[in-house]
Amino acid sequence: MILRRDLRERGITLVGPAPETLVDPVSPQELREAALAVLQGWTCEILDDPIQIENRGYQSYTVLTLCRMLFTLQNGDVVSKPEASLWARETLEERWIPLIERAWVGRQNPALEAHADDANCTLEFIRYALERSQQLEIEGSKS
Repeated sequence: MILRRDLRERGITLVGPAPETLVDPVSPQELREAALAVLQGWTCEILDDPIQIENRGYQSYTVLTLCRMLFTLQNGDVVSKPEASLWARETLEERWIPLIERAWVGRQNPALEAHADDANCTLEFIRYALERSQQLEIEGSKS
């Protein structure tokens, strides 16, 4: 759904009809459902095998992608990693700000090993994102 939405909304026509004439619109709820499915599947793999996030590149990718997913779950839209990380620093609990800032810096140095605290904090952030996604899902079902 997320890729379909990007194709429709941001696709560039090189030859032929415009993407929005070929691809149906994707609703905010469909984006939320897609983000939730990815979040629940992908993060469980990391929680089951946390060695994956010992590499700075993947640890940073994980944190910044979680910011994007949380943004989508809350707002029903998709934004870039810079926009999502700014939103997360302004919106989420203050305790996540240092992790998100280090992930942004770590994105520029992906070959470095992630500090043990960052790997552990990323696992906590995953759990937080899963809990928050459940809260947002419950709130969404009430409206």
